[in-house]
Amino acid sequence: MRLGQRVKEEPDPGGGHRRRARNIDATGRCRSARPEGACRGAWPLGLIAVAALALGGCSTVPEHPAPEPEICQALLTELDHAISTSTHFEPGLRRIDGHPLLRTNRFLASFTYDELLPNARTAWLGHAFELGRDAYAVESTRLDRDTRQALADRHDFTDLDSRLSSCFLATSPPEALDTSTYRVPDSYSSAARILGLYPVTGLVARGFIAGYRRDMTARYLAGRATRFERRSEYSGPQAADPSALLPVRLDTDALGIPRLSAVEQDALFRRFMPQVVVEQRSDADRIGAPRLDEQGRIEIDTTRPVVFTFPSHTRLGSRILLQLNYAFWFPERPPEHGLDLYAGDLSGILWRVTLDHELRPVLYDSIHQCGCYHKLFIPAGSRIDLEGLDGERPLTFPLPPGLSGDRGLRLRLEAGSHYIIDVGEATPSASTEHYALEDYASQLQLPAGDSARSLFGTTGVIQQSQRPERLLLWPLGVPSAGAMRQRGLHAIAFVGRRHFDDPDLLEALGFTFEPR
Repeated sequence: MRLGQRVKEEPDPGGGHRRRARNIDATGRCRSARPEGACRGAWPLGLIAVAALALGGCSTVPEHPAPEPEICQALLTELDHAISTSTHFEPGLRRIDGHPLLRTNRFLASFTYDELLPNARTAWLGHAFELGRDAYAVESTRLDRDTRQALADRHDFTDLDSRLSSCFLATSPPEALDTSTYRVPDSYSSAARILGLYPVTGLVARGFIAGYRRDMTARYLAGRATRFERRSEYSGPQAADPSALLPVRLDTDALGIPRLSAVEQDALFRRFMPQVVVEQRSDADRIGAPRLDEQGRIEIDTTRPVVFTFPSHTRLGSRILLQLNYAFWFPERPPEHGLDLYAGDLSGILWRVTLDHELRPVLYDSIHQCGCYHKLFIPAGSRIDLEGLDGERPLTFPLPPGLSGDRGLRLRLEAGSHYIIDVGEATPSASTEHYALEDYASQLQLPAGDSARSLFGTTGVIQQSQRPERLLLWPLGVPSAGAMRQRGLHAIAFVGRRHFDDPDLLEALGFTFEPR
């Protein structure tokens, strides 16, 4: 913590108080001191409660009776060996040393396990197991059919999810976990910044960033008046109004994380799914679904428009807010001239809606799937104050007054670059195409012969989508700048360090909103 930094204490749902720094350090993250009175109490609830949380809303049923620990250890050892030698572990998650069933993302890793009250530890372990179980599900799908069958035969199970859930029930909870065992590393290369003389190149980059900001702001301000001669319009699947399936307000678990059933979550995604209007100059401006061709190359099937969804969470003071993420793909970003540093295969947008506990949108933001072009769209009643922000600043745009915000918004995208140049109220259209909603994880297991392959490859960065700009921008520490990448790996600032999924991102951006 820097000298002179203001700190205030806030109640922590996990027990005690969390001391919150109101600005960020050089890594772009708020730092927390150890809370006073934090409880290291005994484990009173047992793993049944953990499993109930982790398996809630899921059809997975643990095997009965639960297998012996040595049986689980043998399975996990062999499964991990098969994944590490034949495919890869999910790069967007951190495997917890010594606990193969548990994984973390940036948000879950922002809790200090040893300082949580027993019921909050129970919830934390449940979330960590859910991440681990879901990761194993896609990783095992990427094994060939014979390997999967051999594992099932040798370890006498028919359903991997059920066996993993049973093993989780049979596992004693860790008494302590050092934060270094579950902290998610950042997505920057410190070595590249050292070799690239970052203190100097970062200063040079600021000038280019200022020009980019002027250009993007001008495009957006002119966007509402820009007429598209040809366009493609996409709306979500036609269905009954999902409002009746939504809770009045969100309940939270012992960590303060909002809880939703699968039905409620699906209804939320349908309620706020965006309408996408794309200026049409070529097939590169049509939304589609990724697939692998016979040679294993990625192509976007524009006859099947799909938007991929996943939930996430962010902190704001003592509150934890739910976020809805919508990802969609285009076949390419075509060159605008002979030497276009930003052109290449595949292009995509990640659109995010942040909700308060009354299910009201309080912020919208977006990036391209390279992590570039972070933009904030601010509804009435919300505010952003970037004065205390270190490094590169995102672009901010107020939304039109009177915007209802009770449904998905309309996004208007420029042809070729696919920049968002206008956001407003969705409008019915007779010419709209309807996209399907699919779980984000389906991209991690694209059919490939008798197994599957991740769209994002072993590193989480799509090599086929590499851009020439990486040859100029490598000193800024973002690996393969401009290439499309997986959730959890989106570095969103060339100057400074910041991620799209940083749990304290909204606090770093000085975000506040008026409660209803």
